[in-house]
Amino acid sequence: MAIKLFITPQELTESTIISGNVDFDKYTFTVEFTQISIIEPLLGSELYDKIVSDFPTYAGDYSTLYTEFIKPITKYAAAANYISVAPYILSNGGLYKHSPENAEVVSKEENDTLSDKYSAMGQMYIQRFEKWICKNPLTEYKRYQDEVDAQNISLTAGWHFGGSIGLTEDELGFERRYR
Repeated sequence: MAIKLFITPQELTESTIISGNVDFDKYTFTVEFTQISIIEPLLGSELYDKIVSDFPTYAGDYSTLYTEFIKPITKYAAAANYISVAPYILSNGGLYKHSPENAEVVSKEENDTLSDKYSAMGQMYIQRFEKWICKNPLTEYKRYQDEVDAQNISLTAGWHFGGSIGLTEDELGFERRYR
């Protein structure tokens, strides 16, 4: 069964470095992987399943959740994943790095730096989600379900979500600049 993708090719290419002339099938797997490896553990299976089943018609807080958090996190994390693998092609001849004419292939360090920038953008939306879900509890959102413990999700930029449902912004430790 095909997975419902939370973003379109146009949404990914119009606000990331990914060119519109890159075939969508070249990066579809990164969108799917992001949804399964980041979005589902972040939301928990019950809320994730509701988002998938109601796709693409949402109302109220679910609409806010989808447009302000799920889509940006998916977009930037998928872009970060694609940037890290885009230089490589695996075919019958083996694994190789594409080298176009009249272009310079960037170093692995430059590639990793760019990937990290997009990952950081996704991390920013994850932090905003944590603050938002505390103020807008959804009945399907649970920190622990189906062997996924959202309290122990450690992400690449070092964010850790402790048990903070129902806490105020002051109790969460958000500084004035986040208000």
